[in-house]
Amino acid sequence: MRPVPSPQKFLEFLRNYQGMIVLVMHSQADPDAVGAVIGLTHLIRVINPNLMIRTLEPTLSMLGQNLLEFSDFHLDAIEIKQVISPALFVFLDTNYIDPQLNTPSRQFTIIDHHVRIPSEVEVKFDYQLNSFRATAEIIASWYYNENISLTQQVIKGLLAGIIYDTRRFLNADRDLFDCINFLLGNNSNIYHETMKLFTSSRTQSEKLACIKAAQRMKRIHVNNKTLLFSYVSSFEAAAARSLITLGGDITIVVANRKQETRVSLRTTLGLPKETGISLGKDIIPELINQFGGTGGGHDSAAGYNAPLLELKIVKQFLFQLFEKKLSLEGRDC
Repeated sequence: MRPVPSPQKFLEFLRNYQGMIVLVMHSQADPDAVGAVIGLTHLIRVINPNLMIRTLEPTLSMLGQNLLEFSDFHLDAIEIKQVISPALFVFLDTNYIDPQLNTPSRQFTIIDHHVRIPSEVEVKFDYQLNSFRATAEIIASWYYNENISLTQQVIKGLLAGIIYDTRRFLNADRDLFDCINFLLGNNSNIYHETMKLFTSSRTQSEKLACIKAAQRMKRIHVNNKTLLFSYVSSFEAAAARSLITLGGDITIVVANRKQETRVSLRTTLGLPKETGISLGKDIIPELINQFGGTGGGHDSAAGYNAPLLELKIVKQFLFQLFEKKLSLEGRDC
């Protein structure tokens, strides 16, 4: 198992805590975020059965919703106005804490595996560990180190999170497979059941989004790298992945919905090492500095959300940013 900072202080705090626990996921929460919530919820209940655990105003991706149904887990959702004091907010699979949440009666914890982004808010327990392949892997390591028994519900949640964020083990190593071996134990059948979440055919709406993204895409070439930009109304992450398979080295897909802009960025797996460019470390903070909003990610995959932005402005900003990062002026094609 991958080495992990001891959770003893965090667990001891939970054992004696008497306030509300509020779990927070990113927008359009994916299986890693949902799986981490499933795993941490059970772990907290083992540590302190009397704690009130709620999830803050979740918005789920389709796969996130499917995981809840598959694992038969119910989210106890709560709006921010319903949070009672004192409260410990635990941010899972995201490291952005909205400063507006910060009040004297609230404390904050981050459990995340994305590229670290400094917080404007004081964090009581900080487990930002980007050596891990998934937030679900961090939670699984706590079960292992603390010798806490796994339920089938927890196994399904954590396993699904790891499968999703490693792209079905494309981004895996020995420690990751040790974690999978620990999770499954004598329950190998759960692996086959869980994989079905990710092997079912794409919906017609998702297929159409990918087709439209291909039809609408614009491209530039920078230093022998192909950057593709497009827009859809939904399934922007799937569309960004599909443009990589079409030959893009860097893909940007924007979805404008109601009063929100969502941007999904992807690169080929080898590009961060080849160029030194990390989407999570080098691109997302620039978007946040320029337009506000929130975001995060890995070296080769990232997401960004903001109040409604013009497509033209987003495209121009990101094309110019990548041109600068790649140290060569691009040309329109």
